[in-house]
Amino acid sequence: MIEFGQFALCSAWILACVGVVFGAWVGARSSSSLAHVELLRRTTIATAIALACAIVGLGYGFVTNDYSIQYVWQYSNRDMPWIYKITAIWGGMDGSMLLWCCLVAGFCALVARASTKYPRPLRAWLYCFLNSSTLFFTTITVFLTNPFRYLKSPVVMPDGNGLNPLLQNEYMAIHPPMLYLGFTGLAIPYAFCMAALCSGHMSNDWIRLTRRWTLIAWTFLTAGIVLGGHWAYLELGWGGFWAWDPVENASFLPWLTATAFLHSVMVQERKGMLKVWNIFLIVLTYALTVFGTFLTRSGIVQSVHAFASTDIGWVFLSYLATIILVALGMVIFRRAELKPERAIESFFSREAVFLLNNLVLLSICFAVLWGVMFPVFSEAFTGVKQTVGIPFFNAVNVPLFLALVALMGVGPVIAWKRSTPRFLARAFIAPLMGAFVVSAALVWAGITDFYPVLSYGICFFVFLTIIGELQRGLKAQSVTRGVSSSPPAALAQLIRRHRVKYGAHLIHFGVLVMTVAITASMAHKVEREFTLAPGERFVVGRFALELSEFHEENLPNYEAIRAHVNVRSLKDDSLLQVMAPELRFYPKNKETTTEVALRMGQREDLYLILAGIDESGAKASMKVFINPLQVWLWYGAIIMVLGGIVVAVPVSKGVTEKTAEMSSAAQVV
Repeated sequence: MIEFGQFALCSAWILACVGVVFGAWVGARSSSSLAHVELLRRTTIATAIALACAIVGLGYGFVTNDYSIQYVWQYSNRDMPWIYKITAIWGGMDGSMLLWCCLVAGFCALVARASTKYPRPLRAWLYCFLNSSTLFFTTITVFLTNPFRYLKSPVVMPDGNGLNPLLQNEYMAIHPPMLYLGFTGLAIPYAFCMAALCSGHMSNDWIRLTRRWTLIAWTFLTAGIVLGGHWAYLELGWGGFWAWDPVENASFLPWLTATAFLHSVMVQERKGMLKVWNIFLIVLTYALTVFGTFLTRSGIVQSVHAFASTDIGWVFLSYLATIILVALGMVIFRRAELKPERAIESFFSREAVFLLNNLVLLSICFAVLWGVMFPVFSEAFTGVKQTVGIPFFNAVNVPLFLALVALMGVGPVIAWKRSTPRFLARAFIAPLMGAFVVSAALVWAGITDFYPVLSYGICFFVFLTIIGELQRGLKAQSVTRGVSSSPPAALAQLIRRHRVKYGAHLIHFGVLVMTVAITASMAHKVEREFTLAPGERFVVGRFALELSEFHEENLPNYEAIRAHVNVRSLKDDSLLQVMAPELRFYPKNKETTTEVALRMGQREDLYLILAGIDESGAKASMKVFINPLQVWLWYGAIIMVLGGIVVAVPVSKGVTEKTAEMSSAAQVV
């Protein structure tokens, strides 16, 4: 099977080369035949099939314990459950690069399948740039990080080293693929952008196509980031979900710029403005995915998420420079076609608010990037590596995030072109008054810290603007259609007819839920350390923790010390749950990990860690966190992803025509 995988990988590399070279040749010709374009389409699809075969071949090696393959021996062993053997495919550098190749080629194949509907001048150059992304990552995989290398040993090893214990978690089966789907999907908007620049087809056709693919990638990336936070929350045992780790930040950077593009692209579609700005955002987003890959695999930053230090960083930096220089050259070449059709007329307009939204997002992006690279710069210029931690990121980004959330309530409501004072007063006085009342009530209830009160107030303001938009939509629908129906039916009909608009509001509502949860978990967290002997109790919050017993366990893959803790209610001493935190030792890796015990609830999470056993062997040392509203962070993320799916699903032609008629009628009214 190793020969099959190697053959499939090399075949994919050859096909990608053909796609790039032949695509550039066909695109450079003034007229290209449909036969040539069809050949490019089939070549792109064949590349994806070849890479899928390659990753199946590698997976077969893991499942069958083929330790003649160096990569399988390094990241698997016989005692690992089968789910972790599958996870081990992307547990190291070589397999993760192969997965990246497979996913980016898969996205390219999906674009190729639908490309017969795309403008003909775009197609050849589109295939060229689609295949260029596949070619770059496949080149690295074939020549630098090939996972099909034989183990340099005269005999086949009877067992492997095993996967990193921190990665032996069910969420690692879905978190990296979801994150990679987001990263690789962002190669598609870049390919459309460069195809438009190279072909000279600068109409809004490519923008409309790009927006949907960007939204699909953004949705995957959102899910991947949150799943990573959930994995960190469950596995790392520190009571939090986001530590501004360099690799976490590397995934967050393209999310910020993609979010900015999804807002500013509407300005270009409706008003013919921000053309160069949108190209800048697309290229920057793709460049940041490459930069994030460089950070993870170069070893220049230290992170629990990073792969081992390698010498391939220069390859990523070279490709990064090529992306930027080619894009810059094409923008200069097409500068006449990229002139805006009009200018922003008023600060009190949706165009201005969306641009301000973009500036805030890029400010957050710059602050995060600076924090990530500061240790590298400090070591280069002073010889001493200095790091910035959570306080820096929070101090800079918390105000910016709150400003962003506030703009989220203003942007969709304010009018295009120019808003009158009367309209602004009618739209925002009630939400502002509501936010003020809620903030005053919170202060009266004892929450006096500035940022939590401000955060809750802003969230309530945005929530009221969303409700106001729904009310205005229902009113316009009843006027234009002249038919009364029950409120649930009317609301369902409104959302169906304006699915994109209210899908975006659903995303915004998910952001509000997450913001409230993050604020609560940061501002009202309780953290305690204690030591108990069997039968003793420790009181924290509204719970009493009673240690029942602790014992040792020997399992095939690890050894463990497990404690049993009875969680009782202080109110009536009833037993709520038996929690079982663990300390695990993995003999193969010589590593110790903590397995947290978690009691999730709508009100708070009870998060319990077994820190160790004292020297006498009679007492257990523990750490407990009470994280208020933590579960709502995950609920909010689910709402965001659902909103992304709602917006990304294509609208049928009939619904689009009816919606346009209804919108015109509403404007007349």
